[in-house]
Amino acid sequence: MAIFQQTGIILLAGGKSSRMGQDKGLMSLNGKPMVQFILDTAKKISDTILIVANNADYNQFGYPVYADDFFEKGPLAGLYTGLKNSTAEYNLVLSCDIPFIHEGVLEFLIESSTGYDCTISESAGKMHPLVGVYRKSCLPVIERKLHANQLKVTGIFDELSIRIVDMANFLPENFRNINSPADL
Repeated sequence: MAIFQQTGIILLAGGKSSRMGQDKGLMSLNGKPMVQFILDTAKKISDTILIVANNADYNQFGYPVYADDFFEKGPLAGLYTGLKNSTAEYNLVLSCDIPFIHEGVLEFLIESSTGYDCTISESAGKMHPLVGVYRKSCLPVIERKLHANQLKVTGIFDELSIRIVDMANFLPENFRNINSPADL
């Protein structure tokens, strides 16, 4: 349990939501904002939660909200901002569009992360870089990639110690992204 207390949670909610047409984290799903589902699960794991969003409406959830340090640079910029502002060495990073994530997935990822810069989930043969644990040691690599305009999150993996964790024991539904109105 000690590793859970030392792990922060970074919720990335700063995306453009271009396919959704509006801020997807704030869209209603079963009567509450989609991001609330993720926060409800995350707070079972850690009390140290922060949100990276360029929308002040995220302040309503009662957690610190940070705007991207690198504007218009996608999820990698959100990851950088979250790690920079987190007080934890290990940080569970979650995107705002995975409302069905299960706390067992999060616990398993955290338990698997010791000794690695990045621990990423993989489900049904697909890697999920925004459902993973990142250490603060990733910051210099991320910053260098952002300055070079190399914005793929997976682009940092070749310079870091990474572990990809097979999540075959969990339902693929736990990793389902809600990206468009049809997905709702």
